[in-house]
Amino acid sequence: MKYFLLICAAVLIVSCISYPDHSNINIQTIEDLTIENIETAMDSEDIGLVLEYISTLERTGNQEDKNQLDNLLSNASLLVNKLFSRAIEKKLFFEASRIYIIAREAGLVLPKEWTHNKLILAYVYKEEENISSSLRSYLIRNFLDLDLIENDDIINLFDIVADGGDKSLIKQFLQEADQRSLELNTDVITNYEDISKIDLLKGTVTIWVNRGMKIEGGIGVPDSVIGSGFFIDKTGYLLTNYHVIESEVDPEFEGFSRLYVRLWDDQNTKIPAKVVGWDRVFDIALLKVELVPEVIFSFSNGKEYLPGTPIIAIGSPGGLENTITSGIVSATGRKFLQMGSVIQVDVPINHGNSGGPLIDEEGELVGVVFAGIEQFEGINFAIPGSYLAKLIPSLYKGGRVDHPFLGLAVHEESQGLRIIYRTPGGGGSRTGLENGDIITKVMDIDVHKIEDVNKIFLGLEPGMIIQMDWLRDGIEMNGIFSLGIRPDFPLYDASKIDLEINLIPPVFGMEINSISESIFGSEYMVTEVFPGSIADITGLSINDPFSIKKWEIIDDQKLIIMQIKIKKRKAGFLESGVQLGAYMGTSNFI
Repeated sequence: MKYFLLICAAVLIVSCISYPDHSNINIQTIEDLTIENIETAMDSEDIGLVLEYISTLERTGNQEDKNQLDNLLSNASLLVNKLFSRAIEKKLFFEASRIYIIAREAGLVLPKEWTHNKLILAYVYKEEENISSSLRSYLIRNFLDLDLIENDDIINLFDIVADGGDKSLIKQFLQEADQRSLELNTDVITNYEDISKIDLLKGTVTIWVNRGMKIEGGIGVPDSVIGSGFFIDKTGYLLTNYHVIESEVDPEFEGFSRLYVRLWDDQNTKIPAKVVGWDRVFDIALLKVELVPEVIFSFSNGKEYLPGTPIIAIGSPGGLENTITSGIVSATGRKFLQMGSVIQVDVPINHGNSGGPLIDEEGELVGVVFAGIEQFEGINFAIPGSYLAKLIPSLYKGGRVDHPFLGLAVHEESQGLRIIYRTPGGGGSRTGLENGDIITKVMDIDVHKIEDVNKIFLGLEPGMIIQMDWLRDGIEMNGIFSLGIRPDFPLYDASKIDLEINLIPPVFGMEINSISESIFGSEYMVTEVFPGSIADITGLSINDPFSIKKWEIIDDQKLIIMQIKIKKRKAGFLESGVQLGAYMGTSNFI
């Protein structure tokens, strides 16, 4: 009887390590891929998946499958041309440009009279009231190669750019015209130069979100959020941080929420505003008010802001409107975002500055203020304008901005990006990529850093495809991958469908092997520690044996806590308890 009770106790101990319930989840793997999957995707006109499946079966399928692929690829080419012609017929030129990129990556042929530049030009020239000159300017900036533009189009586009007020783009067109000896109508330029810092105040607003009342200590007090914002379009569009207006669009928020802005010269009048588009990953939101601003801001183009560069912040710290503070860029490349790095600035910034503009000495946008470390004076952060300028066309479309996702966690190495985790059912997993594969190229661009991939993904959307090259045991491989939708917290979603031990490499930054399993629990050995990771900072090293005693996910804070018993080699293999904690907003997923 005692023996039986001991076994029961051991089972209970082991059961403290939980396992996700997969019973209601359909997770596709490469073993599930058949010709029927391709035909089903073809019927639903999901061209991205069609091309991914064909590419995967070409690489991994049996001979019987491969015999059918030529015919399927021919059908895929017909489908791409059908989708492209339909988009052109409906004058959905931007959608057609996405299909053009898909066809180019897959090596499929579209009508020769169209190029990517011509498709973007057709969209820019499209006569629609909801396409403002400022939006057209961002499309020109992000998607057009001016070297490939005819002289007549340079002249015509300049009128649009001048009306849109994008200073850096105006400069670019003036330089291009000078090289081609073209005469541009410079009379249409307004507010191009000589805008003082005081004038720029006219383009800023205080964001005010009224959330009714909240109870503190049994007393009702006003619940409001104050932030800053600035106009980027003379038709009334402005930018601020997502976290400032989150209650307006968060489906989980229950309660009253009303959004207003106050102009720089009238703090008593509340002007209703609406949220047009938002991006949680980059903490940015596009708002709209029904007025014509006196001044609009424009992003710099191609400038490099090195540490020591003078900068100025404008905002409403603590609700004090029209506050201008100055300082310098302290550092760049701080990994505070899931899809990129941020600028660290030494500028006086406080609550209420969030969403305000950060500008250089020429008045061009360096970035958008979004965070600070309260306990340390002068350590604040801004989202780089180079990211935001690329995001703006997506924000204008309205609603939530979705980013592409492969479902892979990677570690930066000299050869490329080593895969350390594959999200079950994600693009990398269902196409047969393996842990240890080293990604070397994406869309024929060499990638050595995670940010290299993120920059490519900023110009793409879910549903599009990429060509990717990788090494497996020194052998070069290539394939097509359909991009999914990036979750707000990839690790959090993965934790719901995967085993905890599989999550340890992307969460804590170490590779492990199982060395023993019994009813009393499992023992593991550390086989690699990634430099700078949580495991590295905690002092773990190769050949340290350990067992997991507790694994906890704190949902509201998006944290993973792991408690282990470990015999550290550096401590003479004396057994000790260690707790490791990690935020699930990690930046190593692509």
